[in-house]
Amino acid sequence: MKPRSTLLRRTLMLAYGAVLLFAVLIMVIYNTLSPRLFAQNKIDDLIPKGQIIAGYIESTLRGEISTAFLVPLIGRSTSQWEATVWVVDAQGDTLIRTQQASGRRVGRLPTALAQSMLPAVLSGEIATHIGPPEDLNPPSDTSDKSPSASGVLDSIAGSEEDSASSEEVISGSIVAVAVPIALFGEVVGAVFMAQTMTEVMSGMQALSNAITFSLLLVALLLLPIVLFFASRLSRPLARMRSVALTMAGGDLTVRADDQRPDEFGELGRALNFLSSELGATISSLQMERNRLQSLINGLSEGIIAVDAQGATTLLNPAVHELLGLDSAQQDVRAAAPDVFSMFDEALESGQSLRRTIWQGGTALSISLSPLSNAQGQITGCVGIVSDVTSAERLEQTRRDYVANVSHELRTPLTAMRALMEPLRDGLIKTEEQRQQTYNIVLRETMRLSRLVSDMLELSRLQSGTASLERSVFNPRGVLEAVRDTYSAYAEDYQQTFVYDVQDALPDVLGNPDRTQQVLVALLDNAFKYTPEGGTVTLNAAIRDEVVLVTVRDTGIGIGPEDLPHVFDRFYKVDKAHHSKGTGLGLAIAYEIMKQLGEEMTVESEPGKGSAFHFTLHIVRD
Repeated sequence: MKPRSTLLRRTLMLAYGAVLLFAVLIMVIYNTLSPRLFAQNKIDDLIPKGQIIAGYIESTLRGEISTAFLVPLIGRSTSQWEATVWVVDAQGDTLIRTQQASGRRVGRLPTALAQSMLPAVLSGEIATHIGPPEDLNPPSDTSDKSPSASGVLDSIAGSEEDSASSEEVISGSIVAVAVPIALFGEVVGAVFMAQTMTEVMSGMQALSNAITFSLLLVALLLLPIVLFFASRLSRPLARMRSVALTMAGGDLTVRADDQRPDEFGELGRALNFLSSELGATISSLQMERNRLQSLINGLSEGIIAVDAQGATTLLNPAVHELLGLDSAQQDVRAAAPDVFSMFDEALESGQSLRRTIWQGGTALSISLSPLSNAQGQITGCVGIVSDVTSAERLEQTRRDYVANVSHELRTPLTAMRALMEPLRDGLIKTEEQRQQTYNIVLRETMRLSRLVSDMLELSRLQSGTASLERSVFNPRGVLEAVRDTYSAYAEDYQQTFVYDVQDALPDVLGNPDRTQQVLVALLDNAFKYTPEGGTVTLNAAIRDEVVLVTVRDTGIGIGPEDLPHVFDRFYKVDKAHHSKGTGLGLAIAYEIMKQLGEEMTVESEPGKGSAFHFTLHIVRD
């Protein structure tokens, strides 16, 4: 209701403002133009009267009218002619003048008026003047005007002379007319008629009051009409305003009245069209926004957006996982200062940044792009956070692989070169020394051959080209074959070998030759790192749907920092690579089990030994 009354009030103010402006303009124009118009009308009225008086004077001079009757004919009061009358001779001397209402004669004709208008009258013209007498510019010399007419009017002069009132009493703005008095074609004097503008405009005040009263009356009469039409005007506008506010609130199903045949109907149709188009546009934008939000939330890369002040405006779920943050945590800037310092740097420089940093044990590649508006001002920054830990580790593995291969190849090659050069130079004299040298060279050659074979084997396994056909077999036969081999091996090295295998093992699906290869690699590793007097245990038991095979030793164990890399190529707990072996046995065993669809794990504690486990899936009828 309040908006409607406001609109009505404004409409009324507009209507009444127009009426008042119209009235003010009328009064201004009227007050500006009416004095001149009234004065001109007065002049048009005084000229015929002056001509009548001039006719009386002429008749008197010709003897047609007695001088005694001249003054009554001219009038003893200014009200008779509605003006003050002066009869002057050719020299401008006042001969006759009308009386005031009090009975006293008026003052003599103003000198400025007589001096400025008389020359024109003596030339036979009718002179007029509007304004103060002082505005007139009297001629510099009037002594030569109609000298022959001097004394013609002496016969009527002094008939009503009153010397006591000879001063000029008329002042202010006046309307004056001067009519020539001619006798036998010669101007002998003039009749001056004048009236002050105050007297002329006395009738104007009544007209002004009438106009003012009329305007007020019209304003009062217009009040109910304006109120009625304002109400009719504001009602549909108020309804459309309500519809627009409802649309702005999000309800685009509301519709305005578009059945009217006037402009309000057109406005309603336009508003309804706007609502339908806006609804379709918003629906499309919401669909695109939801699609984009789903896409951003589904990305494995983290998306971070900040404003010009560095405040976070967007974080997708991947960011919390990549930065190791709690999803409910609010102050992500404090939790990842290295990341957000890059945002501050990009906002300050306005340049794109790309950098890899480590957040805990995760390598993050961060790419930042500042955002700018049309004026070139930085309005924010968007960053993409990617987990490149695997790539970094792969690169490190590649470097380590090249270094390890180089090291493993260099050792036998160096030994072979050191033995070949003395043979070539003839430094080895006896046959026994030569045979001993040949044996060492053969051993290093075989070692080099095994290294190359293991590398090729691992490469075939990882590429999927190795033969790993699976079949059904009973693992007990493989386990017993390995037991027979390593029981004698344990006696030779003064170690204890424990064979702890469940009596009845079910058939499993796998590759028996590859399974035996894995067991050999695990047992070789166990005996190698177990000191004399230690124990190596081979265990096999049923666990749920698999046969769990375990090789356990009481050797030196593996530190927690080395456990994640036990199955890497060329990885050795002995960093100096002084231990025997190529460092590929466990990597090959792990790849075999992986390709067969089995799992291999390790448990270890430094100084207490290690335990390697792998599974064999049981075949059910």
